[in-house]
Formats: sequence, C-alpha cells, structure tokens
Amino acid sequence: MMKKPYRTLIIEDHTLIAMGLEVALNEVTGATGATFDLQRATTCAQALSILDKGPAFDLVFLDIQLPPQPDIGMLSGEDLGMEIRNRFPATAIVVSTAYNEHIRIQSILKSIDPDGFFIKGDMDDRNLGPAIKALLFDPPYYSPTVLKSLRNYISNDFILDKRDRQLLYELDKGLTMDKIAKVLSLSRAAVAKRKRNLKLIFGVEDGNDRDLAIKAREKGFI
Repeated sequence: MMKKPYRTLIIEDHTLIAMGLEVALNEVTGATGATFDLQRATTCAQALSILDKGPAFDLVFLDIQLPPQPDIGMLSGEDLGMEIRNRFPATAIVVSTAYNEHIRIQSILKSIDPDGFFIKGDMDDRNLGPAIKALLFDPPYYSPTVLKSLRNYISNDFILDKRDRQLLYELDKGLTMDKIAKVLSLSRAAVAKRKRNLKLIFGVEDGNDRDLAIKAREKGFI
C-alpha cells in the first residue's frame, strides 16, 4: 500500500545532487501520486540532530562521502548509515556514492544493508526517478555497478569493520601505533595485526603506513 506522504530526509553536502533528488521525487509524485515530506541535512551532526527530534523517517537518502566528524564518532556517511539502521530499522535507507570499487560496495552492503544503492556514475536525470519508484514499490533497488559487484561476490572475509576504518583514518592523520591503540581501545599488538590484514586486503604488503592510507583513500575508505 502506498504511503502518503513519505517522511523523507536527504543527507547530501552537494547542493546540485540534493536538488536532483528533489526533482526526481517530484517526478515520482507525478507518476504515482506518492508525496514526500522533505527535510535536508548536509553533515552527519545535522542529520543526527534532525533524527533525534523524531518521529522516524520513512525514507533516507544518504551520501557516503560526507565530511568526517570524529568528535561525534562519524568518519563518513557509512557510520551514519549504520547508526540509522540500528536506531530506525524500519526506515528505508538509499545509499549513494561515487566510489565503484568492489571492496567498497561490499563493505557498504554488509554494514548498512541498504534498501537502495546508487553508484552516482550509473545515475542521470533520465533514470533516477524510475529508480526511486522501483525501490519504493519493489525494494531493494541496486544500480548496475552494484548488481555487477553482487554477481562477482565470492567471500566477505575482506569486509572492513568500524575499527578497521578508524585505524585507516588515524593512519592518514599520521598518528603513531601507540596513539592509535589508545584511540581504538586496543592493545598495540591488536592494532598491528589489523594493520597487517589491511595491507593484505589493499595489496600493499610491502608498503609503509602512508602507502596503506593512500590506497584506502583511493578506494573510498577515508
């Protein structure tokens, strides 16, 4: 049964992309009669403030590449998505990102389990509206690159957890192993083991910490 209106939150720090989503939602309204009560946020903190006021949203559009805000435990939109999924399990989360690496896609699928997943390079003015319509009436909806990644998926052994991603973030800042261990509340040995595994995952076994951080940034984990 169609819900009217859908309480909808767009979390996106690029104005043109947010406007494009609003245009697509208007197209869905014209095609189906579904209506959307829209709010917007541009940062993780702003989104959390809106979410705290309640009631729960029906639909959240979430940009993965939001600016990091480590002071509130949010290093990217992925952390925010995990928080939303945990607090509001009935909310439909639609993730978007420009990163199309297999490892990044699988990490997001595992951590957030989104109802919709758009790779920005797959989407344009012609297919965004139909994609939103599809995810509303027959979820989930994954854009072509995500579907290709799913077809090629073999094992989830390489999926990074939140501590892995925070370790990469702290390495990128230049923190020492001792300081990282303190931030992550882990022993130095545990941090070293995670770092070795990450170097294997990113293919920089013989590289230094900077090489690891650079590769993680290239693949969208920082």
